[in-house]
Amino acid sequence: MTRRHRSATLTFTALAAIVLAACSTEVDPEIAAESTGVPSTTEFVAEGTTAELFDQLVAEAGGLSEAIVVNHGQRVIVARIDTLWEAARPAVEQEAPDSLAEFDRTIALMHTGVDRRRPADADKAYTNLVNLLAILPAG
Repeated sequence: MTRRHRSATLTFTALAAIVLAACSTEVDPEIAAESTGVPSTTEFVAEGTTAELFDQLVAEAGGLSEAIVVNHGQRVIVARIDTLWEAARPAVEQEAPDSLAEFDRTIALMHTGVDRRRPADADKAYTNLVNLLAILPAG
């Protein structure tokens, strides 16, 4: 085999490997849901005590701004935030009904951050959420 022929063979092999790798059929369901608008087949379920739900809510909200910046996963995060808030909302209604509207505005601000690609809105909503949770009555 000549040197030139060997080089062409190696180049072809490398290109074939790249083409085959690009043809992979594995799809991350979260990425597919974001790019196609079709929900993934796995559904997030909020579980835990009210305190655990609040902790999960803060954790999710804390990562939202960065997800908006990198433009990856923000819609999945805000969907989990909605699910967690739906599960935790009755406790806030019962313990601090006067703060309910402020919680709802904070969640809406997270949506605005995602919809308008404004990480600063997500940061502000995160700060508001932490402050609102800090003033809830213990219980």
